[in-house]
Amino acid sequence: MWLALTLAACCWNWRQVFVGGQVYFADPDCYSRMTRVQQVIATPWKSIRFHDFENAPLGIVPHTTAPMDLLLAALAGVIHLGCWITGFRDPSPPLDLAGAFLSPLLGMTLVAFLWWWGRKLALPYRNAVLAIAALSPILAHGFQLGRPDHQSLVLLLVGTALASELALWKRPSQAWEIFSATLWALALWASFFEPLILLAATALLRVGVLGRKSIPDRKAVVVFALLLVVAMLFDGWRLRAPSAEERSYFFRWALNIGELRHATLPQLSCWTGWLLIVSPALLLWHFWKARDSSCAALAALLLLLTGLSLWHMRWGYFLAIAFALSLPWALAAIPWKAVAWLAFVISLWPVAGEWDRQLYPDEEQRTAREEDREDAFLLRETAQTLISPERTIILAPWWLSPAIAYWSGQRCVSGSSHQSLPGIVDSSRFYLSTAPEEACEILRKRSVNYVIAYEPSRVVSNSAQILCQTPPDNPLGKILYEHPYSAPAFLRLVYENRFFKVFEFVDKPPLRSLRQP
Repeated sequence: MWLALTLAACCWNWRQVFVGGQVYFADPDCYSRMTRVQQVIATPWKSIRFHDFENAPLGIVPHTTAPMDLLLAALAGVIHLGCWITGFRDPSPPLDLAGAFLSPLLGMTLVAFLWWWGRKLALPYRNAVLAIAALSPILAHGFQLGRPDHQSLVLLLVGTALASELALWKRPSQAWEIFSATLWALALWASFFEPLILLAATALLRVGVLGRKSIPDRKAVVVFALLLVVAMLFDGWRLRAPSAEERSYFFRWALNIGELRHATLPQLSCWTGWLLIVSPALLLWHFWKARDSSCAALAALLLLLTGLSLWHMRWGYFLAIAFALSLPWALAAIPWKAVAWLAFVISLWPVAGEWDRQLYPDEEQRTAREEDREDAFLLRETAQTLISPERTIILAPWWLSPAIAYWSGQRCVSGSSHQSLPGIVDSSRFYLSTAPEEACEILRKRSVNYVIAYEPSRVVSNSAQILCQTPPDNPLGKILYEHPYSAPAFLRLVYENRFFKVFEFVDKPPLRSLRQP
């Protein structure tokens, strides 16, 4: 039952993912990930340490690592083999289907593990743990259909690692310690940010709970170190200090990234329920009654993650997991079991309200979703006109560029990663330019072949925000979209549909004419 609920919660957005028999991913980073996986499939077991498809022609050295790439490539292979054996033919390529379904499968894996973990430890209120893990809106977003992002893998690894740590606190054993060390090492391989902070916090809390027994087992240390060495040898050292240009524009660009915004307490309640507010107090009460130091450690972890979530929404995923893991002890602090269950169920009212807003949107939200679907369909149509054996470079709005690169197989000046900020800044300057000479020089510097114009109210306002400028009255981004035949002489309109227009940069001899889709 819980696996079915998890799958249903993660797949609520299927109308946005499957459009016209094709797969459309949830956000720009997903397309960058899938472009990497295309390269992994083309050159198996080769680490992808450079992206030439963003910030073209310079490219970037990404922070992205291999584990999610390998899982997606493996699932695509399984789907391809299954289709071959059964003779089933789906209009979507196996790789697209793998990208659509991998994250929900990882979410179901987490719920299955927590079911086994609760039974293994004979914990009370196990179904409350599974209810939050399966139905929390923030976790459903992390494991969302059509969101092949490394975050879903990190959530699985960190969630199982935290559960293993709690098992270790309750029933210390070498097996739990080695399992925990393996999970933490894999989580660090997948991402070196949130897992590192949570590992440090968990290590400190372990000292408080276990005291002298907190010294790691030697075999666990060896396993942890070996996995990190393998990660380093395969992917190399990806961390680097941001450049001066990246630092100067990062915070204005980051205003567009939802997970980097501040959360509010009402938002946290919509993700976990009202019980989150009193859970630290319940845990501390249980600690006082039962002298169970693990309850105090859980209360400290919840307070830490609540503070981090109020700082950046991206921490809300881990807060929901930690809250779910704490429920057996928090609810046990309530003397009567029936009262505890009643309090838990009532506390889920804001969670139910959030699902009501997602599943039954108002007219404005419904219209916006329909426009997004049409946007994606027409962008794919536009990108496919750029498919060619010749390697070209495209200048387009940064949030559209990863999808264009994936569907066209070409390189883009912009990207959705902060490492692509130099290209994002150049694209913004192009769309805001009022002097043809300045725009032409940007295209020359970036060796651009094609320019894509899009709705100026979005492109111009976003470019102005990133550059911290007041939008001019008649910038080039507006002229290209609203008056394409008044474009500068070096830009020739070669394709258009309802939302997008493609111009060829003819400062040099044209490469070719675009084919119609």
